[in-house]
Amino acid sequence: MKIRRLVGCLFVLVVMVSGGGLWYHLTRPVAGATVHRAAASPKHTKQTTKPRATATTPRRTLTTRQKARLTQQIKRDMRGIGGRWSVQVTRLTKPTVTLKTGNHAVKRQRAASTIKLYIMLAIFQQHQQGKLPLTAATRQALQRMIYNSDNAAANQLIATAGGLKSVNRVIRQHHFTQTVLGRHLMDTRALQRGHDNWTSVRDLSRFLTLLSQHRLLGRTADRQMLALLHHCRNHSKLPLRVTHAQVYNKTGEYPDLGVQNDAALFKTTSGQKIVIVVLSQGSHAARQYPAMNRLGQDLVHRLR
Repeated sequence: MKIRRLVGCLFVLVVMVSGGGLWYHLTRPVAGATVHRAAASPKHTKQTTKPRATATTPRRTLTTRQKARLTQQIKRDMRGIGGRWSVQVTRLTKPTVTLKTGNHAVKRQRAASTIKLYIMLAIFQQHQQGKLPLTAATRQALQRMIYNSDNAAANQLIATAGGLKSVNRVIRQHHFTQTVLGRHLMDTRALQRGHDNWTSVRDLSRFLTLLSQHRLLGRTADRQMLALLHHCRNHSKLPLRVTHAQVYNKTGEYPDLGVQNDAALFKTTSGQKIVIVVLSQGSHAARQYPAMNRLGQDLVHRLR
């Protein structure tokens, strides 16, 4: 009987020892395995979130070297044109760029028919202010002035706006400081007395920039003015060789004084908005037109 009890106790002891070893074997950490510990309370830990690595952010503007190359391109295209010329190019979409250059100090030049942009602005501003109704006759005059550069229509609209002083008042209100309407279109006597219409690549570039951004008179009026410019029929200068872009432009010509101008906004199919303005005076159309054709093509190709 004692022997049986002793054997039984030994059996229980063996089972307990072997079971404990088995439990240890099943629950002990495996070498190289991760040990999961209870997370510390958030109030006792300081968590920092590192930003994920992303692709390089595109430049906001062109580099100095890129601008220098662009200036060289302009001068190559305008080489040999003679007289006085100035150019300003502005890309409104990133990477943005604005630069101007010329073969003399860049300042105001003879506007020729580019002055009609400011006459259009005066009409729409007065309409917006409730001073002037846009009658069918006024709309038709605007179309003739912008579509066909009709000088008689321009003079009619100057009168509708209240005369030269009234148009110049609007020009000053918008801070186009290098622009002045000094005479009516076709008024050669005023020209002989030293009065002319003047503007600059800076003012024209700013005009088209604000217009494209709906910041000139606001969305409604600016879209109406853009629609008029989109139907300008003279694409013989800057836009001639440009493809895959919508064009909004106004030209200016006064061959007797060697004046050929163009102010154009290009909206490319890739989504770029590019403003190019060229003013040239004291030269010959046979040189000016090819130079402007090259200029429009090369600048849009580089910046689109």
